[in-house]
Amino acid sequence: MRDAWRIAGISALGVVASAGIAAALAFVAEPTVQPRDGRSWVLEARRHMDADRFPEAARAYENGLASRKVAADPQVWCELADALGMAQGGRLAGRPTELVDKALALNPLHPRALEMAGSAAYEAGDFARAARHWNQLLAQLPPGSPEHAQLTAALLRVRSM
Repeated sequence: MRDAWRIAGISALGVVASAGIAAALAFVAEPTVQPRDGRSWVLEARRHMDADRFPEAARAYENGLASRKVAADPQVWCELADALGMAQGGRLAGRPTELVDKALALNPLHPRALEMAGSAAYEAGDFARAARHWNQLLAQLPPGSPEHAQLTAALLRVRSM
């Protein structure tokens, strides 16, 4: 009788373990239902970005940007530019730069857009343009912060080119 309880206990542990594995796989697997609104698509895109699935993230951002509310958010345009840039090997040339320009059109002082626009200009060898964007960003950073120091160093390099 005692062996029967042990076997039942072991079987129960196996069922619990299987359920735990299934739950974990369901968490990382692709959702079976598509998001219904723009913000849900953005959350889905961020999940893909966290998993380094850049093409999937870009598609989800594109779907999210079909919403007028999402399309008015310069941060989302920057995130899409980042996803596309990462999908093309970490380069911002081409469409990612166009998307950053769209973000700047929505908010000319958006910090991430300024940083990315400066990086895209630097990548293209347009050091004066990179400096303009980064100077606008520098004015927004708290003096003495690590970010301020890093950007100041980058600006010194750009000015010496």
